[in-house]
Amino acid sequence: MADGGTITQRITDLIGAQHTTDALYSGDLINAAINEIADMLPIDLLMKYSRTPGVLESNSEWLVEGRKILKVTRIDADSNGIERECKEVDRAGFAVAGDSNSIYNATVYSPIYHHDTANAGAATLKILPAPTVPQKGKIWYFSYVADGTDTIGMTATTLNSTYFLPSELIHAVTLKSCVNILKAYIGNQVQDEEDSELMQMIQAQTQLLEKDYLTEMQRFTGQEAQAE
Repeated sequence: MADGGTITQRITDLIGAQHTTDALYSGDLINAAINEIADMLPIDLLMKYSRTPGVLESNSEWLVEGRKILKVTRIDADSNGIERECKEVDRAGFAVAGDSNSIYNATVYSPIYHHDTANAGAATLKILPAPTVPQKGKIWYFSYVADGTDTIGMTATTLNSTYFLPSELIHAVTLKSCVNILKAYIGNQVQDEEDSELMQMIQAQTQLLEKDYLTEMQRFTGQEAQAE
């Protein structure tokens, strides 16, 4: 495998170049692999590599569509304030926390946040007490790779600099992408009644790659691999 190779070159090393034509949506299958891996990683690891946090400086809403929220904080004073972590609550809890007469009323020392789903299918994030300019809220997040994003030229370096994941994850992304692509290929060929012996060979290869992927992910999740 070429040092510093692109994700496409790495996939080709494992399953051949034919994948670029056999799987019409191989790019989105790579994107799906990245997103699945991000969901498996510990929050602390995602935080370590996360981008500059989003900022909320008013009682407006912060769009969370397509983003995995890692941590939310709020400054508790206008000057020399302490950054305090916000606790996530459900819709009912958020409503109660906004009641100044309730014992559960949120304060600058016990801030909360909530995912509001009232924005026509595009969830937003709200903080209580509502942040002001000096008492701004900060939101750390991971942006999922959207369908249609061109990741075929991604390298270990750009996995870190562009997608905010550890460069060392490139092999896991490669393995999971191969699994996704081969499964898509098998699904297409089954519809066309392809040679059964060939399908068995590809299925066996897929199972081996899946096992290798789960083993590789142990490095980052600490969970015992379980092959399907």
